[in-house]
Amino acid sequence: MKLEEHVPLAPLTTLRVGGEARFFVAAESVEEVIEALDYTRVNALPLFVLGGGSNILISDKGFDGLVLSVRIPGISLEKLGDMVLVTAGAGVVWDDLVAYSIEHGLAGIECLSGIPGTVGGAVVANLGAYGAQASDTFVSADAIDTQDAQHTLHVIRNEKCDFSYHDSMFSHTGGRYVVVRATFALSTALPLKISYRDNRFDLAALAATSGKEPSQSDVRAAILQMREEKGVLSTSYQSAGSFFHMPFVSAEKYTEVTALARSLDAAKEERLRPWAWKQPDGSYKIAAGFLLEYTEFQKGYTRGAAGVSPRHTLAIINVAGARAEDIAALARDMQNAVEKIFGIHLEREVEYVGDVE
Repeated sequence: MKLEEHVPLAPLTTLRVGGEARFFVAAESVEEVIEALDYTRVNALPLFVLGGGSNILISDKGFDGLVLSVRIPGISLEKLGDMVLVTAGAGVVWDDLVAYSIEHGLAGIECLSGIPGTVGGAVVANLGAYGAQASDTFVSADAIDTQDAQHTLHVIRNEKCDFSYHDSMFSHTGGRYVVVRATFALSTALPLKISYRDNRFDLAALAATSGKEPSQSDVRAAILQMREEKGVLSTSYQSAGSFFHMPFVSAEKYTEVTALARSLDAAKEERLRPWAWKQPDGSYKIAAGFLLEYTEFQKGYTRGAAGVSPRHTLAIINVAGARAEDIAALARDMQNAVEKIFGIHLEREVEYVGDVE
């Protein structure tokens, strides 16, 4: 294990914001992860596990503990009939895993193309987009229990993970488990089942008109193009991705929001459809970006060193040397503006690390 001190964290995040780690370890094996955890226990240090650096905002003061960057590599396959179990190290770049699956003719995660981060982070956050989420294909994770002095390696199966929208047991147990590997069940069976539709991406309609079912590569290409158009690829802008979760509201609240949006700007409401999706329980999932379009915080808004992406209303960006306090202040004002107009509180999707607020 190589232990480093006073390591700048901003270059390791997609926002390029944040101070230093008091201690830092880049672990490329399970043994190095255990060594790092032993060091935190012996020295009574706080621990933060860093994946790909997306979806986080690190304090300007940095992190006064040990930052563990899990970089365990490797992908392996095990065939089981029409299914293939794909196991990847937690440090594998998520989009590399998606590309690997397509190269091997495996279906199941192509709709999750282009999302920054690592395999470990994808499991913890239950990464999701375009009608799919990591938990759809996730089978199990090898994870180390940090509360066990022996740092025992556990196999945690899907049904024990309490997956929900962009959330899991891993994210709400105080960092108790460190994911080191994850296994997904992908399929060799075709055609693909594509359910996601909006005005930019409707492969199901394309298949109906062309008479040809889309391949995994077709899906990936379409999604990568759309993510680039939206400016949510990690190379487009310095951002943490979507800053806020999509809120879920009752049918009554959805009716209220619809009427209010139309009264404020009916043309905009029509142009931005679809902006809500009915759920099996009768509730509605609303696009947070739609709500923000009725505030001053629209695409291209800037305030000092921070702003909103010109392509994606949900992406707060580091315009020029922003500090964490700049990003956090803008996020608060965006939340307050939506709540004032629609009475809906936007929950943060981005995790704050250290003393941000």
